[in-house]
Amino acid sequence: MKKVKLNEEIQQKLDCPYINTIKRHLLDFDFEKLCSISLNNTNVYACLVCGKYYQGKTKNTYAYTHSLEFNHHLFMNLSDSKIYCLPDLYEVIEESLVDIQFNLNPIYTQDRLKQLDQNIEESRALDGSTFLPGYVGLNNLGKTDYCNVILQSLCRVKKLRDFLIFYDEKNTTLTQSFSELFRKIWNDRNYKGHVSPHELLQCIAIKSDKQFQIGKQSDPINFIAWIMNSMKRELGQCKIIQECFEGQLQIEWFRPLINAIGYEQTSIKETKPFYFLTLDIPQVPLHKAEKAGIPHIPIETLLKKFDGQTNKDSSDGRRRFQITKFPKYIIVHMKRFMMNNFFMEKNPTIVSFPLHSLDLGAILGLNKQLKYNLVANVCHEGNAKVGFYKVHVKNLGNGLWYQIQDLHTQIVVPELISVSEAYIQIYEQQ
Repeated sequence: MKKVKLNEEIQQKLDCPYINTIKRHLLDFDFEKLCSISLNNTNVYACLVCGKYYQGKTKNTYAYTHSLEFNHHLFMNLSDSKIYCLPDLYEVIEESLVDIQFNLNPIYTQDRLKQLDQNIEESRALDGSTFLPGYVGLNNLGKTDYCNVILQSLCRVKKLRDFLIFYDEKNTTLTQSFSELFRKIWNDRNYKGHVSPHELLQCIAIKSDKQFQIGKQSDPINFIAWIMNSMKRELGQCKIIQECFEGQLQIEWFRPLINAIGYEQTSIKETKPFYFLTLDIPQVPLHKAEKAGIPHIPIETLLKKFDGQTNKDSSDGRRRFQITKFPKYIIVHMKRFMMNNFFMEKNPTIVSFPLHSLDLGAILGLNKQLKYNLVANVCHEGNAKVGFYKVHVKNLGNGLWYQIQDLHTQIVVPELISVSEAYIQIYEQQ
């Protein structure tokens, strides 16, 4: 057996008698990297025979003990991907193990990155099933459908996705966790046709002080807002979130008259950044909805809220909104849910919208064309109390739209998308 001296403690071997004991179908690197016994995340190794995680590799550690008790000899460090044989304690250098190391930490080149959006070739998982990289399902870990649709949607924001795929800063745990998940979602060599967001959601639960956690249903618009704010803070001088999503909104406020009906003639103007636009769906009285069926309204009508002329009145005055800077990606939030005096209500109105060439220039009365294409459509099915989220995304390579609901992925005809109960949408500027 060939040996190469690495240092005083660890040797490298170019072959190993236990290579054939590896069971790839038991390996799953989507979970939080904690020792299955100590629950510690320091110096953790994956047993390549049973797939469990253990701490350490030297004598009296959990991995070392496991190798003796169960005759499992090959372990991979979950931080640097190095593979060791225990209890002999040498590093295994073997070309046939590269696929395992790649699945722990998928690596992308610039050439491979350019091909992601045009790929139409399906990959084959170890169980024989096929999947299209980038359009794989995500495990619902317990009321996490609201998370999954946002993660799938952000995967369609090319500028953000490309940034995250090459991102590698260990001290920014949230952004790094996003990077790892995105690289797995687009991995064409994945051992299985789906990905679990478990590690990222555990990180989010900690970072959000359990505002968003497994087993607790939340609103996806609050989730995406939290993601953008948290990632902005973590990245500091890096402005990738602002470059993708930040626009500018001028708000003109007319205060109500004192002891009279109406509003002051002079207004107060201020300009604020925005990261998504909330569209107010008109409320329809229940008895009218029952007689006339489900009401429809075009998105163009709702977007006129931001033309600088349309009034929005409330108890503290009248406001007009005008977009003064348009972002590369516009996130639109349809305000469907509203709390009345007793419980949450859902507005079932169908908002119709184009899948491409939504011209904000024409809608808002600008003297130019400003067209956006839909890249993700999150919709909600069911009522306010019992329902679920799913998302529609487009494959640019074959031109087909896919409906993804947790683990389930299927092709969907465009006509069904435009009559869905849209809740959050992401548009990309042409």
